[in-house]
Amino acid sequence: MIAVRPLISLVIFAAFLAVAPASAQNTLVDRWYTALFDVNRVAIADLLADDVIINLEDLGVTQTKAEFIESLDEWEEVAKNANLAWQLEEGKETGPNEASVLVCYQFPDNEMMIREVFGFQESKIISSVQTTVGDSCESF
Repeated sequence: MIAVRPLISLVIFAAFLAVAPASAQNTLVDRWYTALFDVNRVAIADLLADDVIINLEDLGVTQTKAEFIESLDEWEEVAKNANLAWQLEEGKETGPNEASVLVCYQFPDNEMMIREVFGFQESKIISSVQTTVGDSCESF
C-alpha cells in the first residue's frame, strides 16, 4: 500500500499540471472580457504586453497597445448597449501560451460570432487575432 501512494500522488500531480495551463488561460481570458466590457482602460493596459499586436482580420486593421487603448473611446459608446458571452473553443488544440475563444457579441440591431485567438507570455496578452465566424450566435 505504501508503494501505491507515491504513484497516486504522481498521477494527481500530473493531472494538476495538465489542467493548470487551461485554468490560467481561462483566468486571463475572463479578465480580458470583463475589462473589455467594463471599458476598464487600466485593466486592459495591465493585461496587454507593451509590444502586443491586435489584428482585426475582417477589418484589415492591426493595432498596437496604444492604438487599441485609444480606440476604446469609440468602443465605450458601442458597449453600453451590447452583451457578450464567450467560451474557450472546443476541439482547438492550444498550448499553455495560446487560447482560441468563441465570442458572441449581441448589439441592439445585430449579433455576431467572433473567433479570437490569443497569444500569452508571462500573464500578458502578446497577440490577438479576431475573425468573424458568423452573423448569428445561434450555435453558441
